[in-house]
Amino acid sequence: MITPRAARVAAFLAISIAAAVPAAAASGPAAGTATGSGSQLPYTYRVLRRDVIINADIWNRKPEMMAAGLGFTNIIGVPGITTSNVPLSRTLTVLAGGAWNSNVHCSNGQTPPLSSYTSAATPSAIRSTYGQDVYYSDGLPVEFSWPILPSTLDADDFAVKLNNGTTITPQVVSIWPNYLYNERSVAVMFGHFGNRIPPSQAGALYPVSVTVVRGSSVLKLVGRGQRIVSAVGFSARSPGSPYTAPGVPPAQRGGPTLVAAKLSRMSAVGNTAPPIFRQNVPNSGVALYGRQAKFRLRMYTSGGMTPNGVTPLLPTQYGQYFQVDAVNSAGKTIRLMKAGRTYYVDGQPLRVVGLANLGRKQASYDDCYTELRNNYIDIVLDGSAAAARRITTVEIPSTGRYRPLYNPGGPGNDPAPGVHYSAPTPPIAEPVMISLDNPLTVTYRP
Repeated sequence: MITPRAARVAAFLAISIAAAVPAAAASGPAAGTATGSGSQLPYTYRVLRRDVIINADIWNRKPEMMAAGLGFTNIIGVPGITTSNVPLSRTLTVLAGGAWNSNVHCSNGQTPPLSSYTSAATPSAIRSTYGQDVYYSDGLPVEFSWPILPSTLDADDFAVKLNNGTTITPQVVSIWPNYLYNERSVAVMFGHFGNRIPPSQAGALYPVSVTVVRGSSVLKLVGRGQRIVSAVGFSARSPGSPYTAPGVPPAQRGGPTLVAAKLSRMSAVGNTAPPIFRQNVPNSGVALYGRQAKFRLRMYTSGGMTPNGVTPLLPTQYGQYFQVDAVNSAGKTIRLMKAGRTYYVDGQPLRVVGLANLGRKQASYDDCYTELRNNYIDIVLDGSAAAARRITTVEIPSTGRYRPLYNPGGPGNDPAPGVHYSAPTPPIAEPVMISLDNPLTVTYRP
């Protein structure tokens, strides 16, 4: 059912879509109606529910919900947006509170995909990966320490408590876009979880906690040795609203942050996906950098992180957003600020090669680069193991010479007047778990 907050655009949408969108594109089940079960569900969604996990990271030795928080509102399930009518699609997106990139530049005359223009999604796109259409919904990712057993993941497995005391059940949930076999620890939920009023103002609505409850099935996580545990009862407090007021101090920004970070020896095992989803792979450090990829520092994020919420993060942009810190035996901090430069820690070399787990290797990158935009970003390093062991922290400084990053609710490169977009990252310094001797990963095949 379309919510009251969408009423302001409903009449406009009905007229505009009828006039500009072919009937076949505008058709489909009403929001909230069941799309069926078993073979009646979209094939793509059924593929995502298959229980295959390969070399996926464990982020804590104990199973737990590590984080959960509202990412953005309104932009999931916007009818009528398409690259075939850019002016109308921009209007529809902005009315829904989404960002629309202008001046999209792609090489070789390539036609930009919809994702180059906006992070808003159509109802049919959501149905293909979440099982049913939704309209003007919000995004709320939930990060677990162990991979999810996908077949046990259902929307009614979660209870989202809001700051006004009400409890919400999500409309849909999926492992998408964290669908690579070596990921799968995040449940991304869409529903109606809040508004865009800054949390310091009266009327602000946002989640305060998320709890796993017993739903259609018992949500399960997979640990080492194919140990399976119930996640029922796991919970996490939510950090508040991502729609903090513009101009707050950087530390008070409500944008995405890091949940964990782990350094391991480079491995491409599991860095693939079901054949139907292989358009963005291979994208591992090995695929992008070959023998230079000795180590992988994987960042586990609370939400998608891109330069403005729409424009893709590129493998070449390490120095604009990230910094890795190592501490030598004398206690001095060595900051790896630029990719391609060799730094020395106790006389041992260490070098950032670039970013990975984004999209495929290309000769050059532009606005048409397609990347996963999910909860995992890899920093790929070369050098000696002795130097790598001295790594202590990964930073997203977000101030000064470093640009901040945004989740999909960000402003794009051409923010519309009067629209309140989600906030950028605060300054982040995340301790790095060193897993060079024990990668702490799990593989599960039924």
